[in-house]
Amino acid sequence: MEVRDKIIEKAGELMLQYGVRTVTMDDISRDLGISKKTIYQYFKDKKDLINQITDSFLSMERDRFGSVETECVDSVHSLMLISQCLRESMKDMKLNVLNDLQKFYPEAWKMYESFKKDTMLCSITRVIIRGQEEGYFRKELDPELMAYVRIEQVQAVILNQHSLPREKYTLTEVQMQLFDHFAHGLFTIEGHQLFNQYTKEKLKQNETLN
Repeated sequence: MEVRDKIIEKAGELMLQYGVRTVTMDDISRDLGISKKTIYQYFKDKKDLINQITDSFLSMERDRFGSVETECVDSVHSLMLISQCLRESMKDMKLNVLNDLQKFYPEAWKMYESFKKDTMLCSITRVIIRGQEEGYFRKELDPELMAYVRIEQVQAVILNQHSLPREKYTLTEVQMQLFDHFAHGLFTIEGHQLFNQYTKEKLKQNETLN
């Protein structure tokens, strides 16, 4: 791995753990065992480093969304996996990171907003259109509007998770309940049947693993 990539990887790990604003260039230098001068050979300043970390992370996420779309045999399965990507992508960014980017690093936040629109929104919209063509999703629904609703639903829960009764529900439980509610609002009878089939198969797989 090149020095630049090592810096991006380690700095990203530290910022996810401690927060973007909390981690300093000295922290990164000390953790990697290299001088700050070496870091500045690859990055103009901390803002440049954060922008490149964000770009690297979002590039991997774009690849993940793209692979899910091409691998799935039908729209119902694709919806399940795309929604999983959506939840994991937003969860990986973490609440403190998203807040820091939005408040203090506008260029990185703009990248994230573009990713939401160009990758998340487009992926879910395409899946819904495909589902309507396959007869699994209701044709009277607007695909892009439903995609917006799904993205904002997931993000709202993550950004406001402190308001959830955490002693009663985990974040995962809330997200899965919301997905179940959203998906069943999309499905035709045929879509419901296929979704139930996939759900039963997944339960059997989990039972086998346990």
